[in-house]
Amino acid sequence: MIPHSRPVFGADSARAVSAVVHGGHTARGPVSEALEERIASLTGRTHAAAVDSGTSALMLALRALAVDGRELRRVGVPAYACRALLHAVRACGAEPVFMDCAADLRLDRVQAEALAPMLDAVIINHPFGLIEPLVAEAWPCPVIEDIAQAAGGRIGEDELGGFGDISIASFYATKPWGGAYGGMVLSSLSCYVEQVFRMRNADAADVSLPYAGNHQMSDVHASLAISRLDKASVEIEQRRSLALRYDDYLQGKSAEPVRRDALCNHYRYIVRVEDAVRVVEAFRTHGVAAAHPVSMPLSRLMGQVCPGADVAMQQCVSLPVLADMSDAEEDQMCKAMAACL
Repeated sequence: MIPHSRPVFGADSARAVSAVVHGGHTARGPVSEALEERIASLTGRTHAAAVDSGTSALMLALRALAVDGRELRRVGVPAYACRALLHAVRACGAEPVFMDCAADLRLDRVQAEALAPMLDAVIINHPFGLIEPLVAEAWPCPVIEDIAQAAGGRIGEDELGGFGDISIASFYATKPWGGAYGGMVLSSLSCYVEQVFRMRNADAADVSLPYAGNHQMSDVHASLAISRLDKASVEIEQRRSLALRYDDYLQGKSAEPVRRDALCNHYRYIVRVEDAVRVVEAFRTHGVAAAHPVSMPLSRLMGQVCPGADVAMQQCVSLPVLADMSDAEEDQMCKAMAACL
């Protein structure tokens, strides 16, 4: 079975972890700090806090927005996104306000602009590695940019992760910069990241804080993330080249690729079909772990209707686009596309 995701590790990754283990300091330490400095430099931010997961990063970022007394009651959330966004918002006691997607899976601009004045904050992700242009525009509320799936992409000359009041990253194994676990909160405003510093270590946290937990990133996980980061640009180019070959395979087929941006990281290859459930099952019978981009629209989980997200659920299929896909696997993918589309 060709997996939907497959992080690329090598001897360098093993050496990096071994160095941490033999160094005798596996919890948060100099490797985590080096990762903070490197991601801050890549994204053009001046402050960074490594934490234990992308979900924690988002939850802590939302809580950090309250450092100046702001109350978060209603937070804008993309309806067609992973469940972590919903859990992070609800963990802060806020109400998620769902923003629907357009046909290209980016936000429906008209609806988002109509909702914006009612929001206390908004989370803007770049779905499946695609670029969300609204993150670069002015909003009437604080913006948290989520680059978990889009790390390494750009808008013009600007790296993703440098937009909004705060940005968050994930280092989960399946993510573009993923090693095993971990996340990061980034900002050019020190007050937000300093507040995350206060909240991420429960034993050192002031008891007057409304929240604190054990959210520090370990040096073991940071070493794996750095090893992935070292080859990230090569992997983007490999995925881009494979995605272009997929485009050729799909010529004359009934499936239509979702529009990609030239400067995206090609994290996922999404196609629209008539019946996503049938197509996913068909690919699996041909040894390809195709998947629904999300298991269920967040709006549906909360009993609400967002038409664009509902249509995407019915039609969208994510195909493996692996940086280290072998020639044999690519031939298998080509045959599966011919049979299933």
